[in-house]
Amino acid sequence: MRSITRRLAPAPAPTLCAALILGAALASPADAVAQEKPTLGPDDYDKWERLGQATLSPDGLWLAVVVRRVDESSELRIHRTDSDSVVVVAEGSRPEFGGDGGWLAFTIGVSPGERDAMRERGDPVRTDVGLLNLETGEREDIDEIQSFSFSDDGDYFALRRYAPPETETAGVDLLVRDLAGGGTMSFGNVSGLAWQDGGNLLAMTLDAADRVGNGVRLYDPGTGRIRSLDADEATYRELTWREDAPDLAVLKTFADEAYEDTAHVALAWRGLDSETPTAFTLDPRQPSELPAGTRIVEHRTPVWSDDGATLFLGTQERIPSDVPSGEAGEDGAAGDGEGPGDGGGDEGDGGGGEDADGGNGEDADDAAEDEERAGVEVWHSLDVDPVPQQRVREQQLRREHDLGAWDLEADEFLFLGGDHADRAEIAEGGRHVLARDETPYDVEAMFRQQFHDLYAVDARTGSREMVRERVTLDMGSSPGGRYAVWFEGEDYWTRDLTTGETRNVTSALGGTFVDLDRTPTREQMSGFGIAGWLDADAAMLVNDRFDVWEVNPDGSGGRRLTAGAENSNRHRIVRLDPEADAFDPDEPLYYSTYSEWTKEAGFSRARRGDTPEPLIWEDARFGGLLKAEDADVYAFRRERFEDSPDYFVAGPDLDDARQVTSTNPFQDDYAWGRTQLVEYENEWGRRLQGALTYPADYEPGREYPMIVNHYELLSQTLHQYQVPDPTQYYNVQIWSQEGYFVFRPDVVYRDRRPGQSNVETLRPAVAAAVATGMIDPERVGLIGHSWGGYQTTFFVTQDDLFAAAVAGAPLTNLMSMYLSFYWNSGGTDARIFEISQGRMQVPWWEDWDSYFNNSPIHHIENLNTPLLIEFGTEDGAVEFNQGVEFYNAARRAGKQLVMLVYEGENHGLAEEPNQRDYQRRILEWFGHYLKGEPAPAWITAGVPFLEQKDGPRKKKVS
Repeated sequence: MRSITRRLAPAPAPTLCAALILGAALASPADAVAQEKPTLGPDDYDKWERLGQATLSPDGLWLAVVVRRVDESSELRIHRTDSDSVVVVAEGSRPEFGGDGGWLAFTIGVSPGERDAMRERGDPVRTDVGLLNLETGEREDIDEIQSFSFSDDGDYFALRRYAPPETETAGVDLLVRDLAGGGTMSFGNVSGLAWQDGGNLLAMTLDAADRVGNGVRLYDPGTGRIRSLDADEATYRELTWREDAPDLAVLKTFADEAYEDTAHVALAWRGLDSETPTAFTLDPRQPSELPAGTRIVEHRTPVWSDDGATLFLGTQERIPSDVPSGEAGEDGAAGDGEGPGDGGGDEGDGGGGEDADGGNGEDADDAAEDEERAGVEVWHSLDVDPVPQQRVREQQLRREHDLGAWDLEADEFLFLGGDHADRAEIAEGGRHVLARDETPYDVEAMFRQQFHDLYAVDARTGSREMVRERVTLDMGSSPGGRYAVWFEGEDYWTRDLTTGETRNVTSALGGTFVDLDRTPTREQMSGFGIAGWLDADAAMLVNDRFDVWEVNPDGSGGRRLTAGAENSNRHRIVRLDPEADAFDPDEPLYYSTYSEWTKEAGFSRARRGDTPEPLIWEDARFGGLLKAEDADVYAFRRERFEDSPDYFVAGPDLDDARQVTSTNPFQDDYAWGRTQLVEYENEWGRRLQGALTYPADYEPGREYPMIVNHYELLSQTLHQYQVPDPTQYYNVQIWSQEGYFVFRPDVVYRDRRPGQSNVETLRPAVAAAVATGMIDPERVGLIGHSWGGYQTTFFVTQDDLFAAAVAGAPLTNLMSMYLSFYWNSGGTDARIFEISQGRMQVPWWEDWDSYFNNSPIHHIENLNTPLLIEFGTEDGAVEFNQGVEFYNAARRAGKQLVMLVYEGENHGLAEEPNQRDYQRRILEWFGHYLKGEPAPAWITAGVPFLEQKDGPRKKKVS
């Protein structure tokens, strides 16, 4: 078992030195031992394991975690935390402890080979469910279960089967197991279910053939009683219980041939644990405050107010039908493609998503109704949101809606938020709603940041007040619903929703809450975030660069809770109870800690007002701190580059931690590298670091080739464990096993000099690594993807430092790309350059020189480094034509370049054959140029198209 060290105080930051090497560069006994072991080869990769997120049982006696392998197989490991006992379930996943932790349920899948064979045969791939009695060790597997859930108290267990083949309903069989008594109740045609919050009542929606017998039923497994709450030939969806109450809401469809979309009646019941619950109905067809032609939407789940008096619902204007009477579907949805009870499918599609006249305001010829529509889109320079963006956001646009409050007792409906308030948030408790209006700033946001006006709406009266104009970073409401919070300038601001007072709550505290390094070209820079709140909205817990502050939301002051800035040690609060809205002020706070300069990390603890006590502080990477719900048992994850991740369990002090999991134990059979920090200053004097990984077969006294892998900040990966996975084509572990040093330096930027800043940072970084004496300066390669691909392509047009380079999906022409789209989101690339990574601030016609000087393509004549670039033809982040431009420029300039084109791939390669192909070619490229290995023909001469398509052609026999 590995030990976890405990240190009384963090180590001080190291003394600044231009090329200080942290970690011994000389040989250690481990180096000599490593050479007696083999390095990894391709046949060894498949067995390597990745550790998933752990789950602790409420009593802390069990820890369940999924482990996945490179070959795509997996297993669920269920560990006893106080012994070496472990239960292993092949292809197990989704572990969930029930109630007090006496039971564990999990999904059981099929092996990758079985899954592929089933898909090839056209068979459905279905999962089973396992149920493990943790007290007796008895396990039961139940075939073909698509989902499961425990009641809140853990006494009952619901299992939902798969639908029969070619069924036209959403209803399936449901089993409800009494875990204590052992009995099972079966229900048919169940389309949806929801356990009562804080109780064990089970609400079900039913969906049967021809909708006969559809309705809402309530099952009390304690008494066996089944009640029908509503029945109709309709589809029911969105079951919603009120928190900690026996109150339920649901939406029910109704038919209306006058409209294309699907509309709903809202149903609610209060007091379902009594003999005489109260029922409420809001039917848009009946006279009410709902205007004619308004529908209640299913894509905004109903929300209860805390007191149960109000139900918040989403509404939309209805879409009139152009289908002749009698041809609409049963729900009046002509061609909306709705499956009964699909619980939030894409409603209101209207058979194609445009108005009956074509959606473009053009004259429509009713007589030509049956003619095929032209495949045209109209793009206009006045489009605030460009059509490609609207296309990507089609479903979001269809779901835009208004928010309203239904007063159950008064049977009144009140619209909230006003115009353009789709992004409305119900403050906790339901007393207020925060509404956001972006429209005044939409034109400006075409190429700059999106701002909005923030309003507070009284949920009882509908009156609204302006909270703040021109906000871009608002954090919504406090857990108690009293305050609205936003970040403006360099500070946090609050609005007391009860008094209307607005205050800057951090300006007088002395901390630096704005992140000055992150996209500084934005008008409004971001903060470091809010860590949470104390109960009853007593205080905000706010991060600055290194510390956490307790800030009074009424503006009366605050205090720093940690002391990280003195040693550049970052503190961040760990949320041990993910279901809690706020922190208990009487309980200690746990912090994750991390040193910016030494990369040491761990956990600290303190009560408010006390100096945090370091519990763990070690030269390793930590995370995943968990606490058992009902016991003082804690679990956390630890790893190093040479030490596979594992979970440890401990008491509240985190001392005497016991290792529970054991991943990749076979690693000891192979040679393995290690990492160390390299320090340097860039050419304008900024102190920086890089993570240097040793070759697995390192021998002191030899000089090795080195691969430099860069993006922005990467030194924080020093202790990250690297699984050797060839589908991850930029895999540091595989490069180490292939005999390379790998250097991942930090890169920082000056405004309007993105490429030049990289050059000015990378040159001294590489010099510092080479200064260790372990690296051959003539055999150094450069590699990066996307932004790192841009930096790679730019660097090799400025300097001949590298022997070879690889650029995945690189930006090559900042001017032409500025005018293109980020097709994956539909937004313009101009925003990337002005307010994001480009840091250019203005369009290129306002600063031609900066765009020209930082575009790789404009310096193609200086390219002397062999360059391999990779692109997918459907790259939706960096347009494929960026590669085409640079490829043709290199051909015209007579430069050495190979471009790999993967048909149909996006910004990252998704198909495994392509991933493995690219990974292999990277090794061949660097193998030739950095190691002197023979070059395959694709490097030296290219491959003719027919040979690529048909394979090598046979030579004629004379």
